[in-house]
Amino acid sequence: MASVVPYLFFAAIPVAGYAAYRNYQANQKRKDLLFSWATNSGYKYAVEDDSMCERWNGDPFGEGDHRRAENVITGAAKSAFSAFDYSYQTHSNEGRGGRTTTTHHYCVTALQMPAFLPVLQVTTENALTRIGHVLGLDDIDLESEDFNRKFRVHANDRKFASDVLTPRTMEALLARPAVSWRITGTDILTWAEGRLSPSSVLGDLATLQLVVDGIPSFVWKDHQS
Repeated sequence: MASVVPYLFFAAIPVAGYAAYRNYQANQKRKDLLFSWATNSGYKYAVEDDSMCERWNGDPFGEGDHRRAENVITGAAKSAFSAFDYSYQTHSNEGRGGRTTTTHHYCVTALQMPAFLPVLQVTTENALTRIGHVLGLDDIDLESEDFNRKFRVHANDRKFASDVLTPRTMEALLARPAVSWRITGTDILTWAEGRLSPSSVLGDLATLQLVVDGIPSFVWKDHQS
């Protein structure tokens, strides 16, 4: 039986190599697709721009190590935006000195807003975010029970959250695929586990623009510098 173990080990090497090659091919194909879509749409494409990793606080940023921002697409639709694949690694120790490394992948889309606003974070009830990683903000229930069941709202100011999340905006968000998003400074961004695609960027931009367009004018005036 012992003599079989080395055979199985060496037999597994070509299988692992083939799987890695297929994964490389799929990733390269997706890069080519993103590049073509971005350039044909008049946007800029960069293979990597790790400055994006330190630009924002809160999920999914600030965790782990080996943080990378790849397939970075920037441009302007109604407002300036950026979208990219974000990844980081975490490590867990095993017995006898072994260590397992896990790479976490997110797609991030951020839209520039016309003015600075306080932090407001909305996450899906099943979002894999840590309760302790919401920037110390209070959990808020709003007037819509349907919205409260589907989302968690975090902000320091309940009135600000209520002002931004008008009944019309909440109704519109309930009609769209649920995503987690956050207003932070002059940006509003969304993040989700997975890989970037043209459809994910367009869908996220539509959701973010919906939120921005729904913010009443008095909110912008109240927070002018």
